[in-house]
Parts: sequence; C-alpha cells; structure tokens
Amino acid sequence: MSKFAMILALIGYTVLAYICILLPIHLYEPTTQFHLPGLLWFIHLITLYIHEAGHPLFGIFGRTIGFMGGSLMQVLVPVVWFFIAKKEGSRLMPVAAFFTGESLVDVSIYVKDASTRVLPLLGGSKVHHDWWTLLGEADMLEWGEPLGTLLFFAGMILCIGAIIWGVKSIIEEYREKRPATGENY
Repeated sequence: MSKFAMILALIGYTVLAYICILLPIHLYEPTTQFHLPGLLWFIHLITLYIHEAGHPLFGIFGRTIGFMGGSLMQVLVPVVWFFIAKKEGSRLMPVAAFFTGESLVDVSIYVKDASTRVLPLLGGSKVHHDWWTLLGEADMLEWGEPLGTLLFFAGMILCIGAIIWGVKSIIEEYREKRPATGENY
C-alpha cells in the first residue's frame, strides 16, 4: 500500500469517526424535531429506503415478519456486504461492519420510540409504527426503551470496533509493504 493510499484510507476512517461522534448526539433519544446534520441525514435516508424496502420483501412471510422486515433489512444489507467483502478478502470489511453498527443505532431510536411515538413517520399518522405494533401486540411496550438502548450500545461498540480494526489494518498493511530501504513509493 502506498503512502497516498494509506492517507486516503485514514481520511475515510476519520469521516467514519466523525459519523460515530454524531450518532449519540443525534440518534439517542426520539424527538419530534428529527433534524440531522447533512452527512448523517444522507446516511439515514439511504437506510430509510432500505428499511422501507424490507417491509414488502419480508411481508410475503406474514404480517409480523412484514413489520419486522424494515428493521431486519436495514441491518441485513450491511451484514451481507460484510460477508461478501470477507469472502473476497476486501479491505472494506471494517467499513461494512461500521455500517452494520450504524444501522443498529438507527434502528435503536425507532425501537425506543415504540411507547411514545414522537418520531415523524413516512405517511404521517396514517401508518403503523413498526415497533409500537410489534411490542404492543406482544404486550411488551415497556421493553422498547431497554431494547432500544441495548441496540444503541451494540451498534456503537460495533462502529468503534470497526474503526479501530480498519485503522489498525491500514497501518499494518502499510508497514508490511513499505520498501526496506525506507524510500517512499
């Protein structure tokens, strides 16, 4: 790996670290004012489309799985990306792991919102809140907050771990492939 490639990769991980800093600030508590910084909003929109695609895809397996399908799809897409990257031996494995964690954080706020339902939803008041429906039908609405908190911290740990893994891998690869004479290439 050249010095230039290493610097570019480290810049990429710096952006991921910035996103990781934004997550607890903006995606910890449900609020009616769902205003996210530009980069986080862009990522949220992508995961939102993936989430919404999961409902009809998993809906063919029944109503309950259809409600769960949005959150499942949102987390499964980066998980599948991770396993494809792993199979191919790609350097993007930590990035895919990071976005799996980011998706867990994104789902966590929705789960926490089950009992209060303050988050604005696509379709407004005419649509069902997935987690309110799922937890409510199971008579477990009080589990929304602790389950959401668990998902949040699991996602944050995965994000932080992925950044550390990625930076460590980049530095190790650079050190291994550096010319023995010490000259830059």
